[in-house]
Amino acid sequence: MLVVPAIDIIDGKCVRLFQGDFLKVKEYDLNPVDQAKVFADMGLEHLHLIDLDGAKEGAPKNLRVLEQIVKSTSLKVDFGGGLRDLNSVNLAISAGAWKVNLGSMLLQANESFMNDIPTQKVIAAVDCEHLMVKTNGWQNQTRVRVDELLNRLLSMRIEHFTITDISRDGTLTAPAFSLYEDLRQKFPDVTIWASGGVSSVADVINLKKMAINGAIVGKAYYENKINLKELLQCLQNE
Repeated sequence: MLVVPAIDIIDGKCVRLFQGDFLKVKEYDLNPVDQAKVFADMGLEHLHLIDLDGAKEGAPKNLRVLEQIVKSTSLKVDFGGGLRDLNSVNLAISAGAWKVNLGSMLLQANESFMNDIPTQKVIAAVDCEHLMVKTNGWQNQTRVRVDELLNRLLSMRIEHFTITDISRDGTLTAPAFSLYEDLRQKFPDVTIWASGGVSSVADVINLKKMAINGAIVGKAYYENKINLKELLQCLQNE
């Protein structure tokens, strides 16, 4: 079970949204690179870095931040936000991304398209509300169900998924446990990371018991609801 801290960036600052709403932004007076160093010093190995400027604009805007974090820490950084074409994906990988989070572009992707991207470098960022997928920085509603999209992506050899329940994101109200439990039963062999609503050590322990592979922790850390060192220790003792 991996603990994956999150940094979301708008205008060069660490922020958190409430339920994916760009009008409900809370800024934290933190430099993303400095914050990444703090996570590395805690003994964490991964970082979920999301370029919200890029997500809104449709092209990555914070690749320089990605480069700086990769150069100054040993963190494995999965990067997302605005990766809507092959060129932007390659730019993110060249900037040092361990993996790239692809969301909107995967809805239109086909198997031949995926031949141009190493699938081991891809995390499918599946963002949903009421089990229906949303795209373009959570601004566009689709008619595609989460499980339908996972089946389609599995046929393209993608096996790593970050599932975000938008209604829980930034709310500190606990993850969508029923969603993750259902997806684990339907897809027992894929890598699933949970995102949205994690608010306590108990939440992460419960996700681990469901055989979820990773938990992304964002607002709970910034609002001092979770001590990440304590969380790592609890997981080791489980």
